[in-house]
Amino acid sequence: MPVTSFFEENYKQKNFGTENIRNAIYESCIFENCSFAQINFIDLTFEECEFINCDFTGAKLNETAFRDATFLGCKMIGMNFEGINTFRLKINFKESILDYATFQGLKLVNLKMVGCSLKECDFTKAQLQKADFTNSDLTNALFEQTNLIEADFRLSENYTINPSINRLRGARFSKDGLMGLLHEFKIRVEG
Repeated sequence: MPVTSFFEENYKQKNFGTENIRNAIYESCIFENCSFAQINFIDLTFEECEFINCDFTGAKLNETAFRDATFLGCKMIGMNFEGINTFRLKINFKESILDYATFQGLKLVNLKMVGCSLKECDFTKAQLQKADFTNSDLTNALFEQTNLIEADFRLSENYTINPSINRLRGARFSKDGLMGLLHEFKIRVEG
């Protein structure tokens, strides 16, 4: 099947339906208030693309590549990012809802998840060196064997991270967040 290319296109309020979208390259495109709900993405590449207030509810990402893609105000509940194409993977999120999303085993160095809802996200075995979780809610997010070297949690909230099973050298936390690091050790901090 031939590859279709789109360059510097702007899509506003487009509903991409429930069909499969396959074999296309989107470069420097902007998607604003678009619906990708229930879509099966197959062999797509998004390079230097921006998604603003888009809905990805129930979408599936099969061998889809995100190369410098930004998601702003998007709804991505339950997204499974494990099946994406990891070649030159670079994604950032701002003020998006990613509750129940899975990032298991992905290499996302310098990831930015700023002002996001990340409730019950799974970051097991992910490489998140220098990740920025500023102003994000990490209630019940799962960190197991996760590389969090130099990650920034200073302004995030509700995280629980076991230092004995995750790499945390140089990671930054606020005093208010210390309970999230001590929870597994049943240590009480008062005052």
